[in-house]
Amino acid sequence: MIPKYFDTDQHITQPPDFWTGRFAKKFADKEPRFINHEKFGPGWTWDGGKTVRPMGVESVGSEDPRKIGNFKQFEEIDPGCYDPKKRIEVMDIDGAQACLLFGNGATAGDEEWQIAACQAYNDAVYDWSAAGDIKRIVPRALIPYVTLPAATAELQRVAKKGFKHFQIGWPSLDPMPTKADDPFFAAVVDSGMTMTAHGMSVQRMRPPAAGRTDAPTRPGAPAPASAATMEGGMGKMPDLKQKGMGQIGSGTSATQELVAALRGNGLGSTPALAAWIFSGMMDRYPKLRLSLIETSLGWLPYLGEQMDAVYLNQRWSGGVQLNRLPSEYLNETYCSFDREWMGVKYRKEIGVDRITFGSDYPHIGSFYPHTRFYIELVMQGCTEQEMEKILWSNAARAYNM
Repeated sequence: MIPKYFDTDQHITQPPDFWTGRFAKKFADKEPRFINHEKFGPGWTWDGGKTVRPMGVESVGSEDPRKIGNFKQFEEIDPGCYDPKKRIEVMDIDGAQACLLFGNGATAGDEEWQIAACQAYNDAVYDWSAAGDIKRIVPRALIPYVTLPAATAELQRVAKKGFKHFQIGWPSLDPMPTKADDPFFAAVVDSGMTMTAHGMSVQRMRPPAAGRTDAPTRPGAPAPASAATMEGGMGKMPDLKQKGMGQIGSGTSATQELVAALRGNGLGSTPALAAWIFSGMMDRYPKLRLSLIETSLGWLPYLGEQMDAVYLNQRWSGGVQLNRLPSEYLNETYCSFDREWMGVKYRKEIGVDRITFGSDYPHIGSFYPHTRFYIELVMQGCTEQEMEKILWSNAARAYNM
């Protein structure tokens, strides 16, 4: 039987009181609340019910896959999804000695509100994790990338609080980080924290300027028009029924095709990762640590090959000048897998010293409560030393555990 492991990809289903009392009175009308919407069912709203982020396949847990649906009440899902003490019980059953925890922030307001929302989320998710066991549940922080001072201040605050990682982004909101972002990344190095890219999302928070219909967006990431993030925020949800997609997330063909296509491309992470490497930031700050979570592995060697070919062919054409080949920076990036045999097969080409494993509990990809059995299957052929690195020491090194 596989020993206990470091699970680099778990998620919180925020309980109904998650945000309660976390905002100043002047923001009371925008404090996220859990409601039962007449159209979309149970979910979170932050504007009085005009828009809702419904509960769905993100809270599957151990549910029978034949019964998975989009609209769920808390009474219908595993308590381990939203109760921190029950989460520890889930981890013990499934074999996870420690886990990284990801969740959804709230992003709908001006810069002052966004700063308050990040602070409220970070305090709430830290308290939730501590109610379980802060030594075993390692929450990710969200940073308000609205101004350089605001981003730096919250980064330093959460580092002092005890956070070990945060959602990657940068205050300039340019397509890739620039020298204007250097003070922020210098603070990152000083903090000792790890930059985590979940699905290689890049956190975006600043709304567009007045009269502007778009905003800077990194390749592969969504535009921040409503201050939404790819995974780290509660962006506006469309009227699903008006779009004819009332059952999105409940096993429709369109959903299956989308998820399969994104996973085949590292959840769409290749453009964003290439932009990060070609920014030159890793030359200016070689101690920066980047970890890709829920991005899969099999595409990494090919991406490195293509980046090297482009760079060698075009490095004198006015583009970026790097100190090393792009693939060398890629080889220093930690990366995780969940349902993937191919990445494990090519572990030596990818780099055994940077691969980690995540279960995705309680999302639809989770194998709970049989994760250790799955690991035993997918890692056949690995040596004991390789398994120890992939299941524990790589993640422990990446997150200073």
